[in-house]
Amino acid sequence: MNYHQHVPAAERTLKILELLSATPEGLRLGDIQAALDIPRSALFALLNTLKMMGYITQSEVRQPYCPGPRLQALAQPQIPGVNTLISAFYEEAIHPTETLALAILSGSDVLILAEAPCVHTVRSVFSPGQRVSAVHHPAGHVILAGWPEPTLTHRIGKEDKDFITNLRQAREHTFIRQTEEDTVTLAVPICPNGQRPEAALICSTPSFRWNPPLGQEHLQMSREMAARLSYRLGALTYQPYGHIHQHLLKPSVPMSSQELQSFLAGPWAARLACVRPDGSPHVVPVWYEWRDNVFIVAAWPGSVWADFVIQNPSVALTIDEPWPPMRRVLVRGIAQTFSPTSLPENIEKLYQRLSARYLGTAAQHANYHHGWRAFHIHASQIIARREQKEAEA
Repeated sequence: MNYHQHVPAAERTLKILELLSATPEGLRLGDIQAALDIPRSALFALLNTLKMMGYITQSEVRQPYCPGPRLQALAQPQIPGVNTLISAFYEEAIHPTETLALAILSGSDVLILAEAPCVHTVRSVFSPGQRVSAVHHPAGHVILAGWPEPTLTHRIGKEDKDFITNLRQAREHTFIRQTEEDTVTLAVPICPNGQRPEAALICSTPSFRWNPPLGQEHLQMSREMAARLSYRLGALTYQPYGHIHQHLLKPSVPMSSQELQSFLAGPWAARLACVRPDGSPHVVPVWYEWRDNVFIVAAWPGSVWADFVIQNPSVALTIDEPWPPMRRVLVRGIAQTFSPTSLPENIEKLYQRLSARYLGTAAQHANYHHGWRAFHIHASQIIARREQKEAEA
């Protein structure tokens, strides 16, 4: 079929993107106009649209236009849904207390995809499109920690003991914190399959503002946000380095009631164990809500485990974390189904609350799809433990 018509605006847009892709250092408006012979007013409108959508960036008015994160992402096929990741990051990173950034691996570098600046006048700054050596950046460490060490040694071309040590620390603690003269930078992994990192969430603080309690607060926030971003990319659970993680458990102690409440409030998926009609076990990740000392779990439309639970309501739940202090909760109890009228605020409200908890606040108004079912589990036993601290030994 021969096409005799074309859309000039689409042709001009593609030419702009091709030109900037070939000139990563950027071009000024006049240079682009001279190269493409596009009327100034039309070119300015196209550039503004591309800048608004994240395909190009401009640090300040009258400064060069450069390839933006979404244009950079087009050349990064190793992460399915990278545009979804960028959009989810901006939805999550609203008014952060410190600068947040999103990064992926690009060759031997870390590529900054997006930045969410904080409200402080003095703050850390990341430029979308910026590249930094992966070997020397905490974001590179948490991503590369998911690779086998022999592969990494070959990749970096030498045996770098400090680098390998950082990777092992990343696997052990599922984060890396790098302290420099002016900044303290924290990176945690984003895992589309729940275990292997493909991206990193960065939180950076000027050194004069950092202190240990603030650092712990930022770590908790970053882990929860990284978990939600991982869920948005399709992860069923958030267990970084689960494919290679070998944490040696230390002696454990019971969690206090306050510790238990805090842990169960996090966006960590639970594993529900039930019994099939043939007597064999069935384990599946589920979203849950801990409310009034009762666990409420939701079954997606078509979930076969919901039928198993109706036939045999004896169930167990486990909720745990892959980083110190290795908090873990085991629940045994009886599951009872909610009727649409008996569920407080109805099942649609529960769906929206769970969507906001596991996918971020932007999902709290997600459209409800019929077919969801909910169960409440009255626990006959709750075992909640964590690693013993040295001071408690």
